[in-house]
Amino acid sequence: MAQPNAKKRPPKGQAKAEPLELGDRRRHDLLEAAYLLIGERGLEGLRTRDIAARAGVNISTLHYYFGTKEALLVAVVDHASGKFTAPPPASRGAAPAHAGLPGLRGHLEGAWRTFKSTPYLSVVLQELVLRGQRDAATRAAFRALYDGWNDIVEEVLRSEIKAGTLRRDLDPRAGARVVTSFIIGAMVQLGVNPKAFDFVDLARRIEHWLGA
Repeated sequence: MAQPNAKKRPPKGQAKAEPLELGDRRRHDLLEAAYLLIGERGLEGLRTRDIAARAGVNISTLHYYFGTKEALLVAVVDHASGKFTAPPPASRGAAPAHAGLPGLRGHLEGAWRTFKSTPYLSVVLQELVLRGQRDAATRAAFRALYDGWNDIVEEVLRSEIKAGTLRRDLDPRAGARVVTSFIIGAMVQLGVNPKAFDFVDLARRIEHWLGA
């Protein structure tokens, strides 16, 4: 998914472009600061000056990298999705989260581990999704994110159908939408009530329903 980077002119006092490595780090720091502040305060309480202060830069630096607050928020969609798609941390000495697991189960349980181990992830994504209902650029970023995610799960299902571990009459495209919708809905419900249900138990029931 393309990330907006509205670089036009350097902030005051900066005569030339920064080295790429430093620029990437500052851009990341600004995105992480925005992510954390959305998690702590929500979008209503989000101010660009607070983002810049949390990242340890001045406000002109924020505008140099993103141009506008709107462009920054679109980039935060990518930043948050990167946390979701990154492998969840494994305990020291333990096997990787997906090791030995069938593809579908690995995806479901990996998603659960990621949401449990990543502070504010569910909250930030929900805040940005609501914004996407009113803002075309944020909506487009989420559409690309969801399309890519569904494509990944669809390939997982196709592979398991071919291997005979899932029903041969399963429509992998529709099945992918069921799986991703379950994960999204589960995160919303469990964000409100962590004891509403056991995610892993329901994930395994879905695997059983789809199984050969």
